[in-house]
Amino acid sequence: MRRIALAVALFVVSFATFADQWLPATPETYTSDFGSYRLTVYPRQISDPLAYFEDKLAGKEPAGQVATAQARCEATLEKLVGNHYEELWRKPLVNDVAPVSALVSERSGAIVTFDNWHSIGCCDDTIVIYDRLGDLVRKFALTDILTKQEVSRLPRTISSIHWGGEHDFDWVEDVEVVSLSIVSNGKFSDSPDVEYKTLQIRLRDGQVIAPSHAPSN
Repeated sequence: MRRIALAVALFVVSFATFADQWLPATPETYTSDFGSYRLTVYPRQISDPLAYFEDKLAGKEPAGQVATAQARCEATLEKLVGNHYEELWRKPLVNDVAPVSALVSERSGAIVTFDNWHSIGCCDDTIVIYDRLGDLVRKFALTDILTKQEVSRLPRTISSIHWGGEHDFDWVEDVEVVSLSIVSNGKFSDSPDVEYKTLQIRLRDGQVIAPSHAPSN
């Protein structure tokens, strides 16, 4: 019976992988608006998605890890000096495998990462803010910025809660913030009638600023 249950669970997880089209995480580079900073994210190296899911079901961590490979997610921040980039730091990120996306501030070099490989919107590091030195400022689950009722209305797939649109940096009273675009009417972001609201978080201390409504994209 245990083997049958495991097989069923693996089928469900494998189906979720294909349904959400999660490919293996690969290094990604993110550049600030005018290229002053460049962030490269190096995922924790797993053997393959199936091994990752099998280990998760078995409670084995780090799930799917290649024994001789990089055992944590890391990132490097570089700054443009003249006509070339110079490394400022290389440090671990809090994500298990890798964030799904990231932003780098042109003004300060601060970083914000979003979501987790194969788990959009479902973890306590859905949004993570790092300062210009790569040190953690604050991390957020969706329930840290939205009510449980608001989270329950967000669109979902088997593996993920699809909560966001296009995020960006902004300024509020001379303080830099990350401006989050959050789905407000339960529609997926590729829907023509999706609507968003805007919520802002200060980069310097992770303080959430009261949301305001924004037009749909």
